[in-house]
Amino acid sequence: MSENNKTILKWTGIVTVLLVVSRLLGFVRESAITFRFGATLETDAYYLVMVLPQVLFLAFNDAIKTAFIPVYGEYHKREDGATLAATAFVILAVSLIIVTAGLILFAPWVVRLVAPGFEGEKYQIAVEMARVILPSLIFMGLGGWCSGILHTKRNFVIPAIPAYSSNLIIIFTALLFGLQFGIMGLAWGTVVGFASQFLVQLPAVAKHNVFKDWKLDWRHPGLKKMAVVLPPVLLGGAAIEIKTLVDRMFGSLLPDGSITWLAVANRIYLLPNGILILALLTVLYPTLVELNVEKKMAEFKKTFREGVGLIVVLMLPMMVGLVVLRVPVVRLLFERGEFGAVDTAATAYPLALYSISLMPLGIMLLIKRTFFALLDTKTPMYFMIFTEALNILLNYLLIGPLGHGGIALGTSLAVYVGAGGMAYLLWRKIGMLGGRRIFDTFVKSAVAAGIMGLVVFWGQRFLTGGGFVRQAMELGALIGFGAALYFAMAYALKVRELDVALEMVRRRLKR
Repeated sequence: MSENNKTILKWTGIVTVLLVVSRLLGFVRESAITFRFGATLETDAYYLVMVLPQVLFLAFNDAIKTAFIPVYGEYHKREDGATLAATAFVILAVSLIIVTAGLILFAPWVVRLVAPGFEGEKYQIAVEMARVILPSLIFMGLGGWCSGILHTKRNFVIPAIPAYSSNLIIIFTALLFGLQFGIMGLAWGTVVGFASQFLVQLPAVAKHNVFKDWKLDWRHPGLKKMAVVLPPVLLGGAAIEIKTLVDRMFGSLLPDGSITWLAVANRIYLLPNGILILALLTVLYPTLVELNVEKKMAEFKKTFREGVGLIVVLMLPMMVGLVVLRVPVVRLLFERGEFGAVDTAATAYPLALYSISLMPLGIMLLIKRTFFALLDTKTPMYFMIFTEALNILLNYLLIGPLGHGGIALGTSLAVYVGAGGMAYLLWRKIGMLGGRRIFDTFVKSAVAAGIMGLVVFWGQRFLTGGGFVRQAMELGALIGFGAALYFAMAYALKVRELDVALEMVRRRLKR
């Protein structure tokens, strides 16, 4: 294994560990919210409003990391690197304040647009909550700028930490303030939580002298480069994140609780990508950028191919496992307090339909970052817009016969089209990507995952239920057995990417 790949695996392992704990806290956060408030019109309003700053933040954040990192990477070791960073900070802060002020001012119309099915009390709660939560966008966006600075400096640990403080604050607010102040107490706690994401990173950024002289240069050549790259990245990133908003817009047309069921299912569905794929992309993207700058196209393609192979090997068993174990997983994580058995069944339904797209979603995200590393931001932008338009059409066609499950299925079908189409466009751009090896990995992994799925499906009959600890032990044992069986089968079938995955595991165990 090359020294470059060892470095990738090292940092991927470290970031993965941090993200695992962060995502677990995220589940505790969602569980605290559903425990206190259940699946009601109030939680529907909360999850609908929450998606507004999240969509805009994720679009801004993606744009910062994919447009800012490559440009800042050219200047960060030079004297004018701090000037570029400070100027970009001011521009971003002013832009976020203007956007946030506009959204707050026009909150009634914004809520009407994104929640056409909300009426009466549900609509009023959503408007009031929007005016409280929307300032989170400012802190989330500036936190993304901090992450971009630190990732460029090869500091991957600090940017993975802010979610800890945010989740803990929201958990505390839901359980304590939520009891006294209701859902609005949770809204105020959410703003404080997201503000902490920015503040936690500031000391680490300050150590790189970004704010030392506070010089601003509105004509810095780096800003001109970012101005060219940023718009298509921003539009493309928004198109991806609007998927969640579209799902909840359609959910607003369904009975009370539908948005909450979709939000909870989406949280579980995105866990594997939020841990493993995000960790992999966080480390792979700067590497791909560097290889492209150095014109090492053969190594660039190899790194991409290994990334796809890892996604296939790691995501396929999780995809099968979530479909098979959807009910016991939801029951373990959320069925308590105001969230009952009916809510569990209603959440497991879209979870299965979301989960069938786990693997292609990871591949699509890697391909998008690969285009950005090649300084091609327009191709993924156009295709993401097309994919989102397809998602809207599929949701419209499927929501009637399938209810809130149709929204999940529409999303998954759009993801498959997005992954396949972007892979084709990347092949047209840089040539052969090692498709035969990837296909070989897929077939062998699919056989292993299929056998694992059948065994786990049969093993569900031995889950006896009971309290949280007993459920966790029984389900954990079944999942552990399934994972061991899958990797044993993959090893027997000689899946070549398994060596890379095992190296990652060994490094994590050593740490």
